[in-house]
Amino acid sequence: MKTWKELREALNMAQRKAVGRRMAQIAKKKSTQMIKSRNKLRPWSKKQVHDKAQKAVRKFVMQKLAGKGKDLSDMSSAQKEKLEVKVDKKMKGGKMNAFVKKKEKILAKQHKDDIKKAKEKMKKEKE
Repeated sequence: MKTWKELREALNMAQRKAVGRRMAQIAKKKSTQMIKSRNKLRPWSKKQVHDKAQKAVRKFVMQKLAGKGKDLSDMSSAQKEKLEVKVDKKMKGGKMNAFVKKKEKILAKQHKDDIKKAKEKMKKEKE
């Protein structure tokens, strides 16, 4: 499997935009929406939890390095690339692994609660 960095380097800006447009079209399809709603009822695997926690910690570190008042979506692509290089260096430390483990526990608990709520909602809709 490709790492985050390999995937990021594989696409240039035009390719990224094209992928975004394609994903937006796919998201509108009814079949994709059904699959997504069905997947909400399934528990995450250990790998999924780890990946989601890593992504959340990475996003948090990115925001912290950018500054409180700055919005990441408003930054230019060149600024984002510089920021990503800094974040890559920060994410290699053992401290970040501890943050990821902590975030894994939080996300797993949140997802279990979300599954319970979704199942309860489905029961109410059936009645």
